[in-house]
Amino acid sequence: MSYQFFSEADVDPQTGKVKSMYPMWYYPQLIQELEDEVISRRSALESKQVNPGQEMEYRENLLRMEKQLEKVQNMTMVDDAKNDRGTLGKAIKDLAKIIKQELPTRDFCDRNLVDPSQEYSKMTKPYIKVLDDNMAEIAKACNVPIVDGKITREGAAVMWKIASKYMGEYANTESLRRM
Repeated sequence: MSYQFFSEADVDPQTGKVKSMYPMWYYPQLIQELEDEVISRRSALESKQVNPGQEMEYRENLLRMEKQLEKVQNMTMVDDAKNDRGTLGKAIKDLAKIIKQELPTRDFCDRNLVDPSQEYSKMTKPYIKVLDDNMAEIAKACNVPIVDGKITREGAAVMWKIASKYMGEYANTESLRRM
């Protein structure tokens, strides 16, 4: 099983690598903001509100934004056939259990009993064992590095957020924190 969460709109054409931690579809408001910015810039050019000395640069930026917007609007979000919803749903539940166990409780945080250096270490050093090939494939699709068969807590959270959002579920890791 292989998964796909990022599309060509998420890839930097110069490097060939994904340019963000989360896919573009994860933040629909950013696409809306890009649409609004293109409309605003076109209007400014048409009504001659742009300084004549900056008009060429303004047009170039508008053209770049229009190409990006066109790419986003014409793309299929991802290849849905690659994302088996059954196995993805099971992986989401497994990741939720792991994250829930690894996050300090709200009570612990409220009492200031959390060791910041230990929490930083958990977020940045791989210590969560990748349970199976399915989890490894999700990590790969989410650009989460696996080191010696392990991922960081932050990596697990990214995987859970992207997969949950893809499935149309609420994707805030704070909802997993125990009381």
